[in-house]
Amino acid sequence: MKKQVIISLVICLLFLLVGSLLWIYNVNNKIKEEPVVTENAYNKVKKEPIVIKKAHDFLQYSLEEEGYFYSFVNNQDVLYALIDEKEELLSTDVFALDKNNRLKSSIYKTKNGEDGEISVLGGNEDYLVWLDGSYTSHLYTMVVYNIAQKKVVTTIESTDENYFDTFILQGDTIYWIEEDTTKKTEEEITGEDKDTMIIGNHMGEIKSYNIVSRNYQTIDTIKTVNHPNEVLTVGEDKLWYIDNREFEETALIKTYDFTTKEIEAYDLKEQFLGHLKPVNNHSVAFFKYSIHEGSKGLYLYNTNSRKITVINAQETDYFAIYNGKGKIISTEMTYEINQEEEIKFSDTMQQAFYKDFYLSSVGPFASLSFTTSIGVEFDSIVEFNENSLKWRGEL
Repeated sequence: MKKQVIISLVICLLFLLVGSLLWIYNVNNKIKEEPVVTENAYNKVKKEPIVIKKAHDFLQYSLEEEGYFYSFVNNQDVLYALIDEKEELLSTDVFALDKNNRLKSSIYKTKNGEDGEISVLGGNEDYLVWLDGSYTSHLYTMVVYNIAQKKVVTTIESTDENYFDTFILQGDTIYWIEEDTTKKTEEEITGEDKDTMIIGNHMGEIKSYNIVSRNYQTIDTIKTVNHPNEVLTVGEDKLWYIDNREFEETALIKTYDFTTKEIEAYDLKEQFLGHLKPVNNHSVAFFKYSIHEGSKGLYLYNTNSRKITVINAQETDYFAIYNGKGKIISTEMTYEINQEEEIKFSDTMQQAFYKDFYLSSVGPFASLSFTTSIGVEFDSIVEFNENSLKWRGEL
């Protein structure tokens, strides 16, 4: 009897030992089956869509995947951009690139299918505005996006009778020029210079839409809508634009005061003016041009003194951007103009990125940002440190 008890205890102990060994084996096996993820391995799996490079003079945001920027809004925490991902010279999405977590996401996709394209992206910290159109019909829908609410809050349709292809956003109000492209000119085409003021040009109305109040307004009527006066500009407290009038007449620079709602007109005795760059409430930079020659010469006009000052007679970059507070940036030079109209010059940015330097801004710029290339054409955005600019008093 005692032997049987001992044998039973030994068998039980053996079972317990085997069970323990099996449990240890299984646990060890589970540990081996779960790979240890190192930081390097994690980065290989989770690729960051943008790479941020910090240098002494600038921050550089680059795409890790193929594609290039051709329009962007550089806000404090997020870069909003149109990105051509298929080398088709168009974007079908509006992208948000978070500067903190470095994630890229689409916040909007064109509603026009295979023919759709997103163009002319503008905005501020509160709102984004872009044009969603079709490259076959050339008609656009203006889309207003509330950043805080993360949704589209308004859309405005264009038609042949109410056509627009650009806009400008100031605070919570959008401004644009609207024209009726179905109207035919009754004037005879003669092949003379004046034809440039007839062919394809129509009377236009300056419109506005307030995003908060949802009120539309017609501000002014301009006689002919033609290049380069189809673009509106804004300064501190005023809307600036050009009314080209008749061919025999001189062009007018006009201002619309946001507070008083008053319109002022200024005749500089020039037949052709274009590409306004507001400096402050009483000064604006502009380019001179002619029918047979491109824009050349950047000038400053003071509406109080009616004085014209030469900024740079050799400047040709009429796509130069401005902040409405005295700074103008072209591909050749950066200009700073103070209230006394003293002018300083800097080519620090242009020298650093002289081969690839593309400026894009719908309305005043908020930071010294531009598109450049580090391998693929225009695949990065540079945010330059303003304190790194080296200024001089002469060209």
